[in-house]
Amino acid sequence: MRRVILSLLILLATGAVAQEPVVRAKLVPPSGIIVGQPVRLVVEVLVPNYFTGSPDFPEFELNNAIVVLPQETPQNSNEQIGVETYAGITETYTLYPQQPGDFSLPPAQISVPYANAPPKMTVARVLLPQLMFHAEIPAAAQDLSYFLPTTQLTMQQKWSSQLKGLRAGDTITRTVTVSAMKMQAMLIPPLPFEAPDGIRVYQEEPSVQDQKTDRGEFVQGRRIESTKYFIQKEGDYTLPAIELKWWNLSTNRLVTAVLPAVHFTAASNPNYVAELPPEPEPAPVAQPKHMSLWAKYKFWIRMIAPCCIAFLFLVWIGWHYLPRIYRRLRAWREGREQSEAAYFRNLQRACRRGRSMQAYQCLLNWTTIAHPGVSVHKFLRGVSDPRLASETENLGASLFAIGNRQQWDNKRMAQLLKRHRDTQIASLAKHRELMKLNP
Repeated sequence: MRRVILSLLILLATGAVAQEPVVRAKLVPPSGIIVGQPVRLVVEVLVPNYFTGSPDFPEFELNNAIVVLPQETPQNSNEQIGVETYAGITETYTLYPQQPGDFSLPPAQISVPYANAPPKMTVARVLLPQLMFHAEIPAAAQDLSYFLPTTQLTMQQKWSSQLKGLRAGDTITRTVTVSAMKMQAMLIPPLPFEAPDGIRVYQEEPSVQDQKTDRGEFVQGRRIESTKYFIQKEGDYTLPAIELKWWNLSTNRLVTAVLPAVHFTAASNPNYVAELPPEPEPAPVAQPKHMSLWAKYKFWIRMIAPCCIAFLFLVWIGWHYLPRIYRRLRAWREGREQSEAAYFRNLQRACRRGRSMQAYQCLLNWTTIAHPGVSVHKFLRGVSDPRLASETENLGASLFAIGNRQQWDNKRMAQLLKRHRDTQIASLAKHRELMKLNP
């Protein structure tokens, strides 16, 4: 018998647990991750019965990493968990770690609409499992001063003019563009622009751009560097090759992108006087002007002073008038609570709720206020409505009679009391009008 009871308890417990949504998450690959390598975060949500809407998968950010939200159509599935059949929806994120170190997914919540007891629907809020991974730099690239991982890198150059017919005193501009897939432009290192003696190099500020799609999805980073070569004298010149080493995530190898060396000849220029082009004039630095305290803080003084005065005025008003207002409000409230209307409301409430003892006590209190010096019995004898007198006697008999107690119709008594009071108020108002007409 104990085994049967234990089995039933286990089945009941299993069924109770199976009614809750299940969330699973995993990283692909789970380990051996290289900086810049795409890491797939697979999130699966399972619910009993069926979904009544799409789960609200969260958007989140990860420090030192690029997070690409799910782009593909979610995958649907079915799974048997215990005795329950679960419906599942799977979404996949893509993470690109940009620096070596440990990464931990931030806390995130998923809203899951489903039918917990068809056709009854509910929305459950479950937490994304906490996952961690480690990204590192391969041993072959650890000696580099930078690490540039990507699946594709291009390096192109463009000259402002052909490298022919050059003479001393000429200036040529070289523009080099480096594009790296799924790599932020700020992480692309600067390029070395060197030149032999006789050429002066003027390097401009680089342009750093991150390209995204119309939906805001990150595509690639681009770094554009422009350099001017000023030829100071005639001669044969060779600009050294420009090399940029990067890690190919597709082949897991170190690759070198090269712009080959450039050779050109500069002829003499009789009309050219060997001198450097004028250096840009330094921007004038404005000398700080002496400012008085009033000129320095007049804005804040003009703003704060009226506020302080208004605040002090409000404090003064509160100090002098709030106690009086409070006492008057308190007296008004006490008078309202002790008024005839308040006692009658309590009587009506007790009658409607069928509380006989409370109704009887409220009747005594109201009679004392509405008809000073008149007892309940005198009040009943003076009432013109015999039904009200009868219901009042039934109320007393239901409380104090010995043996068979009378039945008390609480709702009927409430209606009769209201009708009696309305009649009394109308009669009093008519009497006051007659008094005004005959002063």
